[in-house]
Amino acid sequence: MSHIENILAKDILLEDANKISQLIESQKHLCITCPAFEEVVDTQMFGFSKKIEFAIKMKMIKEEEGHLMLSELEKHLNDLLSDAFDERI
Repeated sequence: MSHIENILAKDILLEDANKISQLIESQKHLCITCPAFEEVVDTQMFGFSKKIEFAIKMKMIKEEEGHLMLSELEKHLNDLLSDAFDERI
């Protein structure tokens, strides 16, 4: 893979992570404790983790970069959900 292709793959993954964050942020006011909401979050995170795995296997990104992207998204989503839960109390 060329350096430009690696940058493009990383940019696409970061864009996907931002879309997931925006989706969760826009829906957090509905019902953050509902099983359906949790299922959406789990499904989105599972899909993103599979994209990360694929990019690592294809040597588009380094394993450390992939794990960092995934952990940053998880932390951001946890913060969003925690804030939404605190607002409801």
